[in-house]
Amino acid sequence: MAIIQKVELKSKKWKTIYLLIIVLLIIGAFIQFFPMLWMLLGTFKTDKELVSAIPTIFPKSWSVKAYTTAFSKYPVWNNVGNTFMLCLSIIVLQVGNSALSAYALSKMRPKFGKQIMLIFLATMMFSGTALLFPLYIMMSQLNLIGSKMALILSSSAWAYTLFLFKNFFDNIPTDLMEAAKIDGASSLRVFSQIVLPLSKPIFAVNILTTFMAVYNDFLYPLMLLPDEKDWTIMIRIYNLDKKGLVPPTNMYVLLVVAVIPVLLIYLFAQKNIVEGISTTGIKG
Repeated sequence: MAIIQKVELKSKKWKTIYLLIIVLLIIGAFIQFFPMLWMLLGTFKTDKELVSAIPTIFPKSWSVKAYTTAFSKYPVWNNVGNTFMLCLSIIVLQVGNSALSAYALSKMRPKFGKQIMLIFLATMMFSGTALLFPLYIMMSQLNLIGSKMALILSSSAWAYTLFLFKNFFDNIPTDLMEAAKIDGASSLRVFSQIVLPLSKPIFAVNILTTFMAVYNDFLYPLMLLPDEKDWTIMIRIYNLDKKGLVPPTNMYVLLVVAVIPVLLIYLFAQKNIVEGISTTGIKG
């Protein structure tokens, strides 16, 4: 329901309030977008212009030299490929694992199901940073340090995703599943043909949050993937910035490359994200 109804907009008072809200939203959007616009325009400037004491918004002379230099000097495509490979692998394993586990806990109701859920939720009390060293020791004993499987397996189950899925599945009418089982459908078929089509919004939210967490992750890849050939784009940016020898325009190019995939995914998944956030379940 809208905050201001169409009938209220006929009055001068509400029209003024409505225009004020629109102006504030435009100003807020500009403030949010301006740093990204500045970063994008900076890739077309020269290094001298970029670090000038008198900054300019638009380049004095447009040039794509920073892009050609950055992509030829650094293995950017390899870093982006590593990042997306990890994101895709973890999304498939982690979201699939969480969805099936949540379905079992919600609709199949196994013995000690509540206790199992509480154990998963208890893991959310521990900071990811506090688990770094125990995880490193465990992966070291498994001889997985330097392997992408170390990062993939360590992210194979998240209590947060499991919790969201279970809450959503709890609100799906059980009558639909019981009717399908009477017709001879197995639990897996009920999940794939009834639950999945109804759960697109929550899948979109969990896939996006998983992607964002893995894509922006820095500490775990840095610790588990020491070889340069396995670095993600975030480790590449950190390593170049740490050395302090990278031209500013090249750094801006790498930052733009890192930001663009996130913006595109938000753009294409916006509808499902809004539905997933606003939907608490299906009312029977």
